[in-house]
Amino acid sequence: MLFRRTIASVLCCAFLLAATGCGAKGTGTSEPADSVDGTESKTAKSTAYRLVSLESAVNKNVAVPYSPSGFKAKVKPYKVNSDLSNIENLKQFGSFSDGEKKLLSQNAFVVSPTAEEQLFYLYEKNSYLEIPSFVTADSVLQLYHIFYDFSLRNLEKNSLFKAVDDLTGSMLKKSIQICKGVQNPEVKAAALKNIAYFAAAELSMGNALPQNTPDEAKNLAEKEYSLIQAKSGYSQSAIFPFELDYSQFEPRGHYTRSDDFKRYFTAMMWYGQAPFPLYKDKDQKVRDVEQTLQALLVTYALFMEKDGTQDITNWEKIYEPTSFYVGASDDLTIYDYRNLLRKVYGDQPNLETLSDGERLDALYQEAKTLPEPRIAAQYTQVNTPVGKQLRLMGQRYLADSEMIQELVEPIERPIPSGLDVMGVLGSDRAYQIQLAKQENKWKDYPAKFTSVRAQFSKLPEETWRSNLYYGWLWVLKGLTQPYGNGYPSFMTNRAWTDKSLNTALGSWSELRHDTILYGKQSGAEKGGGEEPKVLGYVEPAVEVYDKLLWLTEYSEANLSARGLLTGENEEGKNNMEGPVKYLEDLLQFLRDCSVKELKGEQLTNDEYARLYDYGENMEEMTASFATDGLRWFEIESETDKNMALVADFHTIAPNQFDQGGYLEAGVGPAHEIYAVVPIGGKLYLTRGAVFSYYEFESGSRLTDEQWQKMLKESKAPAQPSWTRSFISGGKGKIPEPQDPYNS
Repeated sequence: MLFRRTIASVLCCAFLLAATGCGAKGTGTSEPADSVDGTESKTAKSTAYRLVSLESAVNKNVAVPYSPSGFKAKVKPYKVNSDLSNIENLKQFGSFSDGEKKLLSQNAFVVSPTAEEQLFYLYEKNSYLEIPSFVTADSVLQLYHIFYDFSLRNLEKNSLFKAVDDLTGSMLKKSIQICKGVQNPEVKAAALKNIAYFAAAELSMGNALPQNTPDEAKNLAEKEYSLIQAKSGYSQSAIFPFELDYSQFEPRGHYTRSDDFKRYFTAMMWYGQAPFPLYKDKDQKVRDVEQTLQALLVTYALFMEKDGTQDITNWEKIYEPTSFYVGASDDLTIYDYRNLLRKVYGDQPNLETLSDGERLDALYQEAKTLPEPRIAAQYTQVNTPVGKQLRLMGQRYLADSEMIQELVEPIERPIPSGLDVMGVLGSDRAYQIQLAKQENKWKDYPAKFTSVRAQFSKLPEETWRSNLYYGWLWVLKGLTQPYGNGYPSFMTNRAWTDKSLNTALGSWSELRHDTILYGKQSGAEKGGGEEPKVLGYVEPAVEVYDKLLWLTEYSEANLSARGLLTGENEEGKNNMEGPVKYLEDLLQFLRDCSVKELKGEQLTNDEYARLYDYGENMEEMTASFATDGLRWFEIESETDKNMALVADFHTIAPNQFDQGGYLEAGVGPAHEIYAVVPIGGKLYLTRGAVFSYYEFESGSRLTDEQWQKMLKESKAPAQPSWTRSFISGGKGKIPEPQDPYNS
């Protein structure tokens, strides 16, 4: 009976829309209704097309075996004198501040801030200064980020932009034709809303609307597009009867780099943000019939056998590869709704019967078996649906977003941290830092944290290796455990545990940055030349190299199978097969060096020579991934030449107490790390490059350009206080050798 009362309450409005809407051109004049194939529509049967039987290709990935290294670490412990006098090559490095000396003596390593805009700049300077390099896990994680981000860019530029453009134009045309052909006033009203829905996307792609777009739908779309362009936060939608977060339409990540990327970002964010919920309330007692009818019509249009295969193919062309990169939608998909259509209305649905009470009863009964979203923002003052809903290109489930969502509580704890993620992944140190912050704030945090960690600790290895996003998190799990006996002394103290946490968070910031468009957020309220004989050392993070090697091989196998490593242009530009193979070879090399170091074996001259050239090789790989055959200095984008980036990862919704905001995670300039390492029974000082990690609350969703400007103007917030255990400034200039090396 509730459904029938709902029908009665909207019937009058539906009739009005039907009378003046879908049969009218933009001029407001009436014209005969056309069917989808362009012929005149006389009966309801003209709208009944069979649904195509295409099955989803998602999660059909090439399996790659994982083979972890076997070894026993047996490096003898050592101590650094308070005056650093037992370091063989100390004079090469010039002066250190008192704070740096203290940390070098205490922990056998220290990190110092620099203004360098790339990690490899420091390694190249090491070669010039003829000082030993310390190759860090940070540096290879940076290389994988460059590969991931730019391969995704190439996919979007070469394939997905056109697919979104074609899909949008076709679905808009179909929506207009369906609206003209259907007679049922309530279904017609929903169809009119769908015209506006796709018209808003068409405007976002920079296209003009068709001349036969009904005035009512055109006006709704233009109002919606104005809200999208304003990007002002939570506002009442012009098309939907609820609020949307329009700040999400601020292009961020790599989508600021061109107008096409901005258009693509906006349209895809629309398809990912705008929901068609099954219910109006969180308790699922009040059906949202209009949006459900819209969802059924969208699905019908997408799967129509008449001219339908191309649209569903384009949808798959967008959804399948991005699912491999990021993951599956956290909301219901068009496949869920196609199955509902088939079960309730048959393979050849009659659109005139979509709003039939008994059929909708059956549909809602079937929908009870569909899954709830795992990331449901906790809002009390914002009217945005968070339950079961269709999103045409729904934002993807992110394991770390679920972790964060489970560890926030409106009012009591609206502000989480990346430390929550690292804690759930296994870092006791991250949990200790967060627990200290939680004192007298949210008494349930310890119990909730324990529950969430237990939940994710039970995930099978197959899940962690099911897509690139999960795989990246799985790699970072290798940085969450402290190192014990048998590892070099610089790795066996709490300061190194903090440094590893900093590395993991820096890489996690890059992961969130690269997937800013697709990932669903949590939310709550509030070369060449002579080879000099210079030693070097690899940070022996064997588990990280093992897992990252697997992830790179998995990426190559599956992207190659999809034809996504060579690009689609005739010149063969954007061919990443060679650089990916080199990255795999590099990771194998670093893993092998690490195992030898942990066994107490000295590296060969050839291995030392390769470590010496690490900066130059890192530059070449970065340029190979990031450009169309250009050398590094030929890259025109100053934003891309700077490793600093930022990503908002959590929304603090406004309420009567607070205007809300966004939590940002960012990477700043390269920091240099000085580590005292054992080589041949003696202690040597080495220098490498690591991430600088930032986490802070912002009043707007920041772009990379804004963040880089903040850093250059010294307006960036301080780094987290716990990083003081290993960071100290004041390093003096490293003196040049008499005969510096030039490659």
